Amino acid sequence: MGNQLVGIAPSQIFPVEHYLTDHSDLLFDINLGSTRFFKVARARSQEGLIVVKVFVIHDPTLPLSTYNDKLEEIRSKLASAVNCLPFQRTILTEKAGFIMREYVKYSLYDRISTRPFLSNIEKKWITFQVLYALHQAHKFGVCHGDIKLENIMITSWNWVLLTDFASFKPTYLPEDNPADFSYFFDTSRRSMKKSINGSNIELSREDSAEPSEENTIIEGDSDQSFDKSDANTTSDTKLSKHDNNKAVNLNSEETLGTLQRDVEADLEEFKIKSDKLEGLIIITQLVTSCIRGLHHSQSKLQSLEILLELAENTSDETILDRILPYIFHLVHDPAPRVRVSAIHTLTKCLYLVKSIPPTDVNIFPEYILPGLAHVTQDEAVIVRAAYAENIAHLAHIALRYLENAHLTNLGNKEGPKPSYDSELQTLHEMVQQSVSMLLTDSSNLVKQTLMESGINKLCVFFGKQKANDVLLSHVITFLNDKEDKQLRGSFFECIVGVAAYVGWHSSPILMPLLQQGLTDPEEFVTRKAINAMATLTELGLLHKSALYQLLSETVVFLVHPNLWIRHATVGLISAAARTLNLVDVQCKVQAMIQPYLKHSLIQIEKEVLVLEALIQPIPRVVYDSVIKYHDVEELFRAFEERKAARSKAITGSVPQYSETSTSLRNLFRRLSSESMTEIVEDQLLAMKSHLIKINKYRISADNKHNAMKSVTEGKLELSMIKDSIRHHVVVLYPDSKNDIAVNYKKFDRRTSDSTGNYTMNQEWRTMFAAQDNNHSNKMSELTSSSPSPTIHSGDIHLSPQHSLTDINSMNDHSLHERSYIQYRCAPCRLELRQLTCRKQEQHAAALRAQHWADNMAWHGTRLLSSSWRPRGVPVAYLHEHRAAVNRLVSIPDSGLFASSAADGCVRVWDASKMEGKNLANRSRQTYVHRGGPLVGLAVCEQGQSLASSASQSGSLFVLRLDNGTSKMNVVSSKQLDVTNEGCAVDLQYLDSGSQSVLVYATLYGSLIGWDLRCPGTAWRLENDLKHGVITSFCVNNYQQWLALGTSSGAHICWDLRFQLPISNIKHPTGARVRKVITHPTEQSWIISSVQGNNEISMWNLETGFRQMVLWASSAPPLSHSQEGHSICGMHAGSTDRSGFLLAGGTDMRLRFWDLNTPNESYVALPAASDTIAPNSLAYEQRLIDGTNVVQEVIAATGPISTGARVRSEEGVAPPLEVPNPGHHDTISAVAMSNTCILTGSTDGLIQVWK
Repeated sequence: MGNQLVGIAPSQIFPVEHYLTDHSDLLFDINLGSTRFFKVARARSQEGLIVVKVFVIHDPTLPLSTYNDKLEEIRSKLASAVNCLPFQRTILTEKAGFIMREYVKYSLYDRISTRPFLSNIEKKWITFQVLYALHQAHKFGVCHGDIKLENIMITSWNWVLLTDFASFKPTYLPEDNPADFSYFFDTSRRSMKKSINGSNIELSREDSAEPSEENTIIEGDSDQSFDKSDANTTSDTKLSKHDNNKAVNLNSEETLGTLQRDVEADLEEFKIKSDKLEGLIIITQLVTSCIRGLHHSQSKLQSLEILLELAENTSDETILDRILPYIFHLVHDPAPRVRVSAIHTLTKCLYLVKSIPPTDVNIFPEYILPGLAHVTQDEAVIVRAAYAENIAHLAHIALRYLENAHLTNLGNKEGPKPSYDSELQTLHEMVQQSVSMLLTDSSNLVKQTLMESGINKLCVFFGKQKANDVLLSHVITFLNDKEDKQLRGSFFECIVGVAAYVGWHSSPILMPLLQQGLTDPEEFVTRKAINAMATLTELGLLHKSALYQLLSETVVFLVHPNLWIRHATVGLISAAARTLNLVDVQCKVQAMIQPYLKHSLIQIEKEVLVLEALIQPIPRVVYDSVIKYHDVEELFRAFEERKAARSKAITGSVPQYSETSTSLRNLFRRLSSESMTEIVEDQLLAMKSHLIKINKYRISADNKHNAMKSVTEGKLELSMIKDSIRHHVVVLYPDSKNDIAVNYKKFDRRTSDSTGNYTMNQEWRTMFAAQDNNHSNKMSELTSSSPSPTIHSGDIHLSPQHSLTDINSMNDHSLHERSYIQYRCAPCRLELRQLTCRKQEQHAAALRAQHWADNMAWHGTRLLSSSWRPRGVPVAYLHEHRAAVNRLVSIPDSGLFASSAADGCVRVWDASKMEGKNLANRSRQTYVHRGGPLVGLAVCEQGQSLASSASQSGSLFVLRLDNGTSKMNVVSSKQLDVTNEGCAVDLQYLDSGSQSVLVYATLYGSLIGWDLRCPGTAWRLENDLKHGVITSFCVNNYQQWLALGTSSGAHICWDLRFQLPISNIKHPTGARVRKVITHPTEQSWIISSVQGNNEISMWNLETGFRQMVLWASSAPPLSHSQEGHSICGMHAGSTDRSGFLLAGGTDMRLRFWDLNTPNESYVALPAASDTIAPNSLAYEQRLIDGTNVVQEVIAATGPISTGARVRSEEGVAPPLEVPNPGHHDTISAVAMSNTCILTGSTDGLIQVWK
């Protein structure tokens, strides 16, 4: 720019922000430095932060436009140079010249003095980029002019950008005048090496200089050391200052997605070429630079996966310095699942570190454990559970780090040697604080996870004394939680490891805990307690006296109905036989078990022999009845009295039992029918102490459950206050239609009987009573068949010819006289009034029908909460039917439901008494029809009657429900003409207010309405047989239309108001329609199941379009094959405006389809013979030919959940003792009674589920 600037002395000096005030698009941020040549500032623009260099014009004659053109030329030439960052914008004003570029936070000078320090491979990478930047610039004929560390910018992912090209600075400087150099180049006032002109480097390269000499550009002089404050700063503090650089606009989400695909393949290639993967540190830096810019949880999880993959192949220093700080950053992420994954990844990365640098020996007490201390109070349970799962591993790793550091210090004769005991004590205190918080966590899941995921490692870490004081003292309190059976089960699974480490002196502490496990109300907990006794016996951790006491209390379980408990008890006896000497075995153990053996044994240490010699166990029904009895102590007193009576009785005579209460007599009578013998009574007496405690626990748990159920959060039990509810009905009708209003009001079923019986005071009666009477008289006369077009004086409507005088004269007569006066009117007026009355009556009938539909929608089903889902919990198994169950219906406003089957029986059941309240679940009422299998069932007359039909004889009958008897009587019957009409194939019930109609479809295509209140047929519709035989039909709630399905795949909709077919929809494959029901939320949709592929289609009757298809088959969706299973029974409902569908069929599975969010559908009840776990099935949703298709697919099989594992253990084993869940045959009927799910199968079994 010329050497004449050196001698110019400015008359007035302004700060740099003074010159930025003239530019509205620039906002001054901070000052980056100021010299005589340039004033440098950071400013904010619309595109972000920029660097602005201001050259103050003191001499207006300077040719600045030439330099401006030169800068523009350099910018255009270097536009494609990826390692060069020229000035992007220049502004020339009268006061100053401005040159601007993008702001980069760190220069190479800053980076070389910042932890973590650059490794050798990073130095080579940066050197290569600097040389390549010069190559790019020289290729376009551009020289830099001022290369120094401050002008080499570096991003957080180690990308180099060569900036501040100074073509305006002089190339040659006078040797005898240092003022020129200080003016143009000594901007930083630091004494360091610089390459003044880019051409010098170009010449050195031409002279074949060694590339290693370029390291002086990066490292500077050896006597320049970094600041001590930087050296003492921890790595995570420094790394937290790294921000994503805006020099290269990278999308962090896309970058990680690409890296995840490429890293694994690249690693394999690197391992083949070389064992040393030093270059991974560059990829690691790229990954970590993207983490702070991630917004989606999935991308953060991807970054953790990549970091773990890199950590498995990189150096220990890289893991500690470059990876761990970013994992800790994600430990504080807002998303709980990211925090969980970060904790797991942190543990795995720390485990991979084998050698600890001297600077990181205290990484656990100073960095890791304090950084994780807050996790014990995290609001998300899964995060605390993840920490509980890993804390034992972290403690083990911390101990390994400490031991390695101590061994390293032993060989180091110089420097201080820290005390191993003091540092171990520090570790113990910090880990103990976290472990104590987790052991006392409010969530049992956290406690259980800590128990199952490394309690033995924690014992090794703490040592024998602290394992007893910290761990054992906390875990024994888990047995006090009577609500969580899984936590108690985990205690007995894990207590063996703690006791083995604490030693034999823990036997007095464990003795009462093991005894408590024998009386646990959950049988799988008892089994685990006995298994723990056996393991402790084999380890020799139980004193001989304690072992004898436990054996005496446990041998009674040899006749327990649970097979697993019997196996565990035999295991304990065999373990004791292997541990004790022969004399003790024969004298003590043999005597204990002899009453429970069919024959004597010598080798009782062999479990197989003992199991084979056991006598028959107590029947399950008897055992359950005893522990559920309300006064079990009275029951055992009766058992003792009966035993005493038997002992006194003479051999061969019948013992004389004393009188007992009625409930006990009924109980003994029922138990005797369930195979309770005198031997079983003696066995129950031997288990007396256990059974009494189990009974108390169960009663206490039931009382607590009932109390909590009555105060359920967010729900009101309206049945408690239904008698105090006041009902009001407001009918909005004009006064001229009082007759309709009164009739409608009387019809309202939701009002009391006294709703229509209102009273008036004298004043109101005088005003309105006479008018109402006159109005009713007028209506009766208008509807009469009198041919005379005359109107009596009671009618207030007069003809137009009448004048005011006529009215006044009419008032002159008395009421008695006016009754004989008649007035004429035109015939058209009379006809108009008659038409009006007829239309009003029709309107009232329509309102009554709609009101009935509303009542049915309100009272027919119980409103379910939005969180309701089938859980697959069995409630009852009903075996009374001897043939296929074809229909299940729920009786409204009660807990009753009815079933009909091919054995000709109609049975009524009480679902409210099937939830563990009664021992035997028997039908409440039964009707046996001798005319062959029954094909349909419908609830009639507000739940007072049931209607069904026989498929062979062609008879229809209506049964009256009577609570006073166990039989049902036929109140109406009808015989069909089987030859001309065919038998009935399906039936439904309609209540239109004025008519009570039973609609049935016949085999030959007739739809007939039978009015149960009067003889004869109400109406008849004929469906064309060319569309196929009717298989099923449904009627919408408002009784406006009827939709049927045929054997040829046709769906035909009939308008019941005009009795005409209005739409005909054909299935594309012509498959047989198995079942048709109405949609729970869409008024004009029907749900249809067809033959094959478990296909369920939802059709819009208005448009004829198939809106949705549920496809639970492995065949391609919407394919024309009819192979595989079919849906036979369906029930549609809604949970707080969200529709759902329960469907079962020939695959013996019951599926829950969520119609609003189909992806959340699942198998609610698997088949009894299922080999595929329900959690291995997923549901995918896609659009095929405009139809929304939900397909059931096989998902990746995951680990068996804890709940599934517990349920399998609670199943108490053999199929002969406890029925397997699910159906063994085709599910033919599905219904719901309140919140219970009812399923019937073709083998006659009805199952009740929750």
